[in-house]
Amino acid sequence: MSYHLGDLTLPDPKAFNREQIETSAYITTINGTTKKDITNRKERYTIELANLTQTQVGQILGEWAYRTTRSFYVDEANLTIPATMVHIDIMSRNYNTKGGEYREDMTLLLIEEL
Repeated sequence: MSYHLGDLTLPDPKAFNREQIETSAYITTINGTTKKDITNRKERYTIELANLTQTQVGQILGEWAYRTTRSFYVDEANLTIPATMVHIDIMSRNYNTKGGEYREDMTLLLIEEL
């Protein structure tokens, strides 16, 4: 039970956020009524990962390097998100430990393709 991105199973996230993105316009008719014209609805997922090894970072960058949409789904005990194609953006990479083994915190932004 976990988070899956492309061919990769992501480590448990530090934080996970879901947002609805809607492309729409409000139209006021000549008689004063207002209508909403919705052309598209999709989701945006923000995943914050902490203390990643350089191997894990390399795997995530490998999925990002495809430069195309990848499948994303969640099959946790209390949360299920069916497979959907998403665009991958890397919002930030922070190095929280240094020395023999660098560890990274990374924030991924996944936007549904629809």
